[in-house]
Amino acid sequence: MTNAAAYIPWRDRAFLSIREASQIMARSPDWVRNRIGEGRLVGRQLQAGGPVVVTVHSLIDFIEGVETVPRAQPKPSAIYLAVDNT
Repeated sequence: MTNAAAYIPWRDRAFLSIREASQIMARSPDWVRNRIGEGRLVGRQLQAGGPVVVTVHSLIDFIEGVETVPRAQPKPSAIYLAVDNT
């Protein structure tokens, strides 16, 4: 029998580590720290001297605020094939 904690989906948590938030966003931990510094994500220190964590609410708000970029249509090729079969 193990004492491993049961997995809780990230959206059901109150906080995420910077590493977890970076994995969810497919970005680096520094990218997450920069978004905290910009005020786009909310970081909290739960106890003095402890690590900074990201609020799940702010991460969800950030994700929902991301705009979908339309897929670019491929440009017609400027390459022409000229064949002389004479």
